[in-house]
Amino acid sequence: MLTDIFASPGASLLILIVQGLFAWALWSLRRAFVRNDDYLLHLQREARRESVTARRLSALEEHLRQMPAGDDLADLHGELAALRGEIQALNARISGLDRLLERLEHGLDRQEDRLRLLPGPHCSVGAPLNGSTR
Repeated sequence: MLTDIFASPGASLLILIVQGLFAWALWSLRRAFVRNDDYLLHLQREARRESVTARRLSALEEHLRQMPAGDDLADLHGELAALRGEIQALNARISGLDRLLERLEHGLDRQEDRLRLLPGPHCSVGAPLNGSTR
């Protein structure tokens, strides 16, 4: 009885249609799934990307390790504030020294002016006072 069904001409057409459906289903599944070659290529690319990312991350971590911590920055800020105070004190001393130098220069200028007014061979600046020549 089973052989009679497969022996009929309609059955061979039915078998051909079923085989065609199976072929179409396999062809459709081939596009839905990834081939092994493509998957291995994808894994290689992903491994390269991951290694590049890991190198960049380790470089960033090393850079962050070398940066000063918050406590270090606070210490630097305190030291800079102390230096600023010392520099201001030095500026005050230097301005006092400038005024002192001005007073000394003024006194020297007055003495040179007096020497120029004196009569005789010693009235020029730089000339010997005792009248002897060099």
